Amino acid sequence: MISPDLSTGVALALYSGAVITGIFGMLARRLFWSRCGCILAFSAFAFQTLTLALGFHKALPGGLTAGAYFQLMAWFVVLCALIALVKLRQPSTLIFAATLGLMLFVMSTPYLTAVVRLPETLSTAFYALHIGTLFLSLALMALAFAAGGLFLFLENRIKSKRSVKGFWQDMPALSLLDRINAFTVIAGYPLYTLGILSGLVWARPVYGVSMTGDPKEIVSIVIWLLFSILFHNRLTRGWRGRKPAQVAVGIFLLCLFSIFVVNTFMNTHHAFIRN
Repeated sequence: MISPDLSTGVALALYSGAVITGIFGMLARRLFWSRCGCILAFSAFAFQTLTLALGFHKALPGGLTAGAYFQLMAWFVVLCALIALVKLRQPSTLIFAATLGLMLFVMSTPYLTAVVRLPETLSTAFYALHIGTLFLSLALMALAFAAGGLFLFLENRIKSKRSVKGFWQDMPALSLLDRINAFTVIAGYPLYTLGILSGLVWARPVYGVSMTGDPKEIVSIVIWLLFSILFHNRLTRGWRGRKPAQVAVGIFLLCLFSIFVVNTFMNTHHAFIRN
């Protein structure tokens, strides 16, 4: 059995190499190094897939650790980026995902032994549906955040008539960034909705009510409402460009607040850190 410390160390090394070589390749406009970054990112993803399949978390009684949740989120982010790379042929998408994956792995290191204990009445399959759909939708929103943030930056640079030559010339076109934003929102919203609904259904037999007023629940509902607005306007009003990019960035920042602040520091039954 691969220990959590060893698997985390190897994945950290691979993701670090992917980020360093990938960013260097992009800045220096060296396709070779950009490709090396992508290969290292894929290697990190493949290694992480192997460790997840082996179930390294089972070395500890009680189930997943808080660190494993952070690492699982990294896996979903890189998975979505790999799919986007195949479809769009844009290495920058995978390099961004590897950067976020590296950050999540660094966040996971202090919590590799902090087991998140679940209620005994919880169905494993149902919980997997709840977590799986939410994590996949958040991974898609991470790509929407990257596309939206880059769209806003490049659009502002073009409008201010600053140079878009050199490094900036290699960035995806604004139309492609908008398409990435649209695809991730359309694919991610139903998944997020399913994750929220499954959580509400599961909460009733566990806590006696569907909504307990928990801080995590409140923030999740706010995210869902903003997500609904973005999804609705994308489909019915033909939202394009700046507005959906701004909303996507805002939603993902709120998601980060939910994960790193609410789950870690607030009094919530969704807390990652439980001893």
